[in-house]
Amino acid sequence: DLQKETTEAQAREWCIQAIQECCDYAAPRGVILALENHGGIVSTVEQLLSIVTAVKSEWFGVNWDSGNFRSADPYGDLAKAAPYAVVAQIKTEISPRGVRQEADLGRVVAILRESGYRGFVALEYEAKEDPFVAVPRYLGELRHLVSAAS
Repeated sequence: DLQKETTEAQAREWCIQAIQECCDYAAPRGVILALENHGGIVSTVEQLLSIVTAVKSEWFGVNWDSGNFRSADPYGDLAKAAPYAVVAQIKTEISPRGVRQEADLGRVVAILRESGYRGFVALEYEAKEDPFVAVPRYLGELRHLVSAAS
């Protein structure tokens, strides 16, 4: 949420300035920074990309989280953000219009592949099923999908 009497435009500008300063420090040290699509002023893909594209650094990108967009078309939003991904977190659920449902992991991996993403992929599990049962199954599925892409 925004601070009282702060506009989204002002918050975005402060964010861009702060990230730019951090990138200027991180780049000569070989550190890549990332901004996650995680609510607030980065709830929508348009908000996220307005910040990401304004920061001028090859050492900055998106912490691409497949479960955080709540729009009518989260897969479309993920495709728009994927070219900027420097790290990827895949969730087993997706929330079109805020309604949780099982994610099409094949489609999620395909979005990353089609964008040219070549980094690591992490499973971030938040669903209700027992994680000791679900996580090994989802890891197996992701390994298969990612290796099939190679």
